[in-house]
Amino acid sequence: MTVQVIIEAVGRAELAAERVREVAAAHPDVREHLRVADAAGLIVGPAVALGHDPDENASFRAAVFDPVSNRGVELRGTLDRPEGAQVLPSAYRPNPRPEELRAAAAILRAEERFPAGDDVLIYQPMPPLADLDNPDGTTTRRPTLGIYHPSGETRHRIVAVDIAAGDVDWSPAGVSVAMHPGDCESHLPVGVESLRDQGGPDQVRLRVVDGGTELWSMVVVRPRASSPANPGDGSGVELRQVRYRGRLVLRQAHVPILNVQYEEDGVTYRDWQNQETRFSATGTDPVGWGWRICSEPPRTILERGDNDAGNFQGVAFHHTGGELRIVSELAAGWYRYASEWRLSDEGTIRPRFGFAGVRNPRTCMRHRHHVYWRFDFDVEGSANDVIEQFDDTGSTVPQPVTIVREVARRRRPPALFWQVTDKTSGRGWRIHPGEHDNTADPYGVADLWFLRHHPAELYDGNPGSDNRAMLNRFVNGESVSATNVVVWYAGHFRHDQNEPDLHQGHVVGPDLVPLL
Repeated sequence: MTVQVIIEAVGRAELAAERVREVAAAHPDVREHLRVADAAGLIVGPAVALGHDPDENASFRAAVFDPVSNRGVELRGTLDRPEGAQVLPSAYRPNPRPEELRAAAAILRAEERFPAGDDVLIYQPMPPLADLDNPDGTTTRRPTLGIYHPSGETRHRIVAVDIAAGDVDWSPAGVSVAMHPGDCESHLPVGVESLRDQGGPDQVRLRVVDGGTELWSMVVVRPRASSPANPGDGSGVELRQVRYRGRLVLRQAHVPILNVQYEEDGVTYRDWQNQETRFSATGTDPVGWGWRICSEPPRTILERGDNDAGNFQGVAFHHTGGELRIVSELAAGWYRYASEWRLSDEGTIRPRFGFAGVRNPRTCMRHRHHVYWRFDFDVEGSANDVIEQFDDTGSTVPQPVTIVREVARRRRPPALFWQVTDKTSGRGWRIHPGEHDNTADPYGVADLWFLRHHPAELYDGNPGSDNRAMLNRFVNGESVSATNVVVWYAGHFRHDQNEPDLHQGHVVGPDLVPLL
């Protein structure tokens, strides 16, 4: 019998962004701190409910940012009475939205210094912002733009645009100008003027059914709405309430941390994962734009290999060969990422993350990407999970060692794999490292973290000036025996354009194999 992939739109257990905007616009403390004149210009995120199983009375937090004053606040309150929320100053500075980039591009094109020619392209570079510090202690928000002029003496240039003042800084401070003399990658970037979000639901209920048997059931959240909404700027394709054959496996699975370090000059970036970009997907959209069930394999920039374009933006599903593929393509400056989950009919979960880029000199330089998955295991419930490590001891059957306290680990001998199981039933999932996942260098910090669950530990907070993962701050000796546990798993990819056939490949990720 043919396996069916069924999706239906579902609401969020959170306040919608527009409701947050209404609350913020009417709240006197918000208006006092931001001194905002136009509430329509506020950048807001959904009110994220806190707690393991939030209800309508749960506490929430929500980010509100005014791009004109370049200030942000955090609302903290209860979902049933958001208008009574506490307002706290926040250092949150969201990345430029598509409408900001289009406005900045219009100002840039009107500049006398802007190069002439139909082949001149304006794209989003890294870093996304080059804010200006003013003498009075305020800052001016300035999105950055890249200019690609293929026939010019300088093919690439990064500028900063003060949208409110209509000014362009052609040599912004704090933006690295060190560039490889040539271009790398064959893909031309999509210009910022063409960036559009065509709407569609934020999340869907996914069911994979074989005859009368439901194999998989979960909520899938698209990257633009993925958590943490503040300040991590998304986490790619996010899975929630994952059940296999009716049994709970994961409460949440996503990638809250993604960073990169360049070897030659030490420049680092913390990349965002809520900016969906186009890829190729053929099929039907049963719940509206942004969700596509494919009749043939979808192709991201990794498979397509021709350009930075496509006919679809959102999350695509394709089932073949006993496995469902869930995939989206993300953009962060000149980087392109494939955020993917592969779910086998037999119960194996294969998280995958792919790395690519568009034409620019920066990616010619040797650099290392580090991706950090967060697996919130709730094997048959949240309060009785145990973690075991299996070492290579020379025995035919590896013997487990129970991990009883929070700890960070490296993937190196004698460790072979790990497993998370329900203490009573013995059911669970084994974590087998991927062939190309590598071991952390000093910047990557570690490969796995075994932690007790805390709602506030969705991301690592302010990572500091070098953007490295700060997950060790969560390791404080708490028990992880017969309790609610979270596993962070890191994959590391070294990109050396000069040795394209010698590095380990462009996709990393472990296999989570069922013990049923």
